[in-house]
Amino acid sequence: LQVLYEDCRMVAVTAPYVAGFLAFREAPVLVEAVQRLQQEKPTLCPQVLLVDGNGMLHPREFGVACHLGVLTDLPCIGVAKNLLQMDGVVRDELHREQIRSLQKSGDSFPLTDTSGKVLGMVS
Repeated sequence: LQVLYEDCRMVAVTAPYVAGFLAFREAPVLVEAVQRLQQEKPTLCPQVLLVDGNGMLHPREFGVACHLGVLTDLPCIGVAKNLLQMDGVVRDELHREQIRSLQKSGDSFPLTDTSGKVLGMVS
């Protein structure tokens, strides 16, 4: 459990924030970070990237994690802080009760649409 590589940069983003289009603002900066890692420490090529944003659980089923995966040719998992409005996802009393039931580390429940298809996990 040691830090093997660390990178931090102040960057100026040129694209404005537009809900649902985060990839166009942040993916170029993330790609540059992955490229720096690959150049500076080629032996540390990641097996998977965890991305602060949505992946397939996105209104267009292609969030920033998907964009980054395509651009870097690395598997990416979107780890979003907020649930975007999506067709078929019901935020009813059952959903609110499931969220309230998350009490300790490791608690989770599947996020499903109205047909029962599992879209992701909530933890």
